[in-house]
Amino acid sequence: MRESALLIPVPEAEPAVRDLRRLHDPAAALGIPAHVTILYPFLPEVDGTDQAELDHLFGSVEPFGFRLTRTDRFPGVIYLAVEPAAPFRRLTAAVATLWPQAPPYRGDHSEVVPHLTVVETTDEQVRAEAERVLGAHLPITAEAKEVWLVAGDEHGWERTSRFPFGRRRPLRTAPRG
Repeated sequence: MRESALLIPVPEAEPAVRDLRRLHDPAAALGIPAHVTILYPFLPEVDGTDQAELDHLFGSVEPFGFRLTRTDRFPGVIYLAVEPAAPFRRLTAAVATLWPQAPPYRGDHSEVVPHLTVVETTDEQVRAEAERVLGAHLPITAEAKEVWLVAGDEHGWERTSRFPFGRRRPLRTAPRG
């Protein structure tokens, strides 16, 4: 089944995470770059009206800096923590407000934790080695400049649109049906 997601690419992290992600993150093998997720899953089909709303929403956001400061864990996942997390949470909340039918992570988590996934495994040796390798590269300074709409399935994902930040238009606040 085809899905979509909204993400902020983090090319500044690629040198530190590329090899680990290639080996231990299924999303990397499907074509997803190093990123911080804004909303997954998004809509199965994104029409022209949705694209215009996304362009309007993200065009009103100024680019902002952030840092990947430390490794942390979810069950089965090693990730890089994002600081500050608040701008990412605000973007997720804004999208979820406009498209209430697409709650973050299908509503499975009560809190959105902005992060950059690097390794998915329960192998403790792999997890410990990943933390050691990543620690040598931290902190990583980055800039959020745009959001990508990506779409795909178990065979691969691709960027279908990009929404640059910094057009200074006001946000729309009414939910989309």
